[in-house]
Amino acid sequence: MKKNTKLILSIPIFLLFIFLFIKKNYLFGSIIFLIGLIPIFFIFRNEFLLLAFFKIRKKDMKGLKKYLSYISNPELQLTKNQLSYFYFLNGILYSEENIFQSENYMKKALAHGLKFKQNIAIAKLNLAIASLSRGDKKKAEIFLLEAKKTDIIGLLHDQIQIIKIQMKKMNIGNRNKQNPYIRNKFL
Repeated sequence: MKKNTKLILSIPIFLLFIFLFIKKNYLFGSIIFLIGLIPIFFIFRNEFLLLAFFKIRKKDMKGLKKYLSYISNPELQLTKNQLSYFYFLNGILYSEENIFQSENYMKKALAHGLKFKQNIAIAKLNLAIASLSRGDKKKAEIFLLEAKKTDIIGLLHDQIQIIKIQMKKMNIGNRNKQNPYIRNKFL
């Protein structure tokens, strides 16, 4: 449901609330008022994003994909903050299947502005993994350092250490090393 549709849905409910209060029917007026708050609440908290967050807690990726697919036009259905978490959840969803598509979603999520530092750290960590898989070790180190700075709780400490070990194992970016298959012309 679009944001504007939810707002238009709440207007007749509030008109009924005012009518009931004018008729001095306070009990039903209060109930209608509380019912009228529900569409307003869902303007600022999208119901499908809330269900997607519940699915990600249970590590149910199929359910996450299902609820994210209900959001067909995110620019019209979501606010700016919700849009960043929509992209963030899509980035997590595609991090196992297609790391480069996940990278695009994480960049969009960071551009729209994630609120919590842990989510920013997770996004930076995914960007570091994508950069490392692309072969850009310097960019991966930068993203990894930013992820370490924003991970104030230490939730991602083990994952950061694993990626650092993987970076040490990979010899990407060492351009001074001579290729053994090329003959030296000066000998």
